[in-house]
Amino acid sequence: MRKRLAALDEFDKKRYMVVGDLAIKAVEQAIEALAALENLHFHLHPRSAHNARLHWIKEKFPYLSKDIDELWGAYGVLGYEGINGERAEKVIAAMERVLNEFENKSNIKFK
Repeated sequence: MRKRLAALDEFDKKRYMVVGDLAIKAVEQAIEALAALENLHFHLHPRSAHNARLHWIKEKFPYLSKDIDELWGAYGVLGYEGINGERAEKVIAAMERVLNEFENKSNIKFK
């Protein structure tokens, strides 16, 4: 998964501004892949896709809600306050927990 690797790479290079965006995109792609296993395709309805993904994933994995909220909450913050390495570190940790859990619960590898 290119977005995941890119987020990790940007974090290692201390380019925090794009970490939130890449991490969210990585998780969104993973959500789409998992939902497709249930014949759900949120991307077909772009106007409601974001909310539909959030609703679906929080229903399927309620124990990941805090991590999902951390990811989506950091999107704007890292874009405007990109120098915040501490926040970027939290985003990377949340992304990794979410993607690792998705891998554990499915036959899909997100690496």
